[in-house]
Amino acid sequence: MLHEVTAGGVERPDGRVALVVQHDAVPALLPVTVRETISRKPSSAGTICSTRGTDDREGAAMNPETAAGVFTAARSEFAAWSGRLWRPLGEILAAVARPRPGERVLDACCGAGASAIPAARAVGPDGAVDAIDVAEGLLDEGRREAAALGLGNLRFTAADVLTWPHDGYDVVQSAFGVFFFPDMDAGSRRLAGLLNPGGRFAVSTWRADGMSRIVPIGRAAALPDRPELEDAPPRPNHSARVDTAGKLADWLSSIGLRDVEVREVAYVQPLHPEDAWTFYLGSSMRGFVSGLSAEALDRVRARFFDGLREAGLDTLDAGALIGVGRRP
Repeated sequence: MLHEVTAGGVERPDGRVALVVQHDAVPALLPVTVRETISRKPSSAGTICSTRGTDDREGAAMNPETAAGVFTAARSEFAAWSGRLWRPLGEILAAVARPRPGERVLDACCGAGASAIPAARAVGPDGAVDAIDVAEGLLDEGRREAAALGLGNLRFTAADVLTWPHDGYDVVQSAFGVFFFPDMDAGSRRLAGLLNPGGRFAVSTWRADGMSRIVPIGRAAALPDRPELEDAPPRPNHSARVDTAGKLADWLSSIGLRDVEVREVAYVQPLHPEDAWTFYLGSSMRGFVSGLSAEALDRVRARFFDGLREAGLDTLDAGALIGVGRRP
């Protein structure tokens, strides 16, 4: 995949630095401006306000079996969005985590390798990347690409990363994964504990009021054919706890990390309704329609298109946050 990247730094009045990066991710996609704003947090621990929400947000907790089923079924639609969403954001996560030649990296909830593949390139043949996910279908996509690229230092493994038995890593990174953990705090502390002293823990999360616009429309479209969604007990909405730079910095500090930095990434792109439907089926929203017949899916699709039109939603706001902290 071709990437054209240009960058420049601008000092802001509040002392933060703004970087403007142009990504031409795929030929069919208009260039998208990705703006990163860097905020730094002292190493003292912060506080977390625990919240509960419904599945109206991309980021409600899932157990491993549910996640495996949803994302394995979504493999083809997930792959269709790789070049214009998952891969650019994965590249940025790896760029912020800064894996170096010879280092060992653990990529948690790796999917098809959007951040694991650039990490493997960065560490080179003397380094190693363990890429872990429960979705075997996505892992197969990653294995094929790694083999085509000759990345023998990258190993994809189907497992629950929260029970991963190995340690001694220089970098642990997770692209849009930690908020799916049943207990985000305990799970992330365990992953950070797999680092060597001074190792970097890097995560990306969705920014508030970005991805959250499309998910409620998707859920509402499914409700007439999946009325049980209305009465389903809410799962913890961990993404709401880490959807601003301040929240993410506080949370990373609270799980015991120091020298925390958070970067904001503005990433908005045009969204055709047909592409929106592919995104629906290639993301965690697929869980809304699991098990429906082809006829029911057609009804959901029509209602989804109506919802997008009524909301005037013709762009996908994939604004993200990337936070990095070090293990003491």
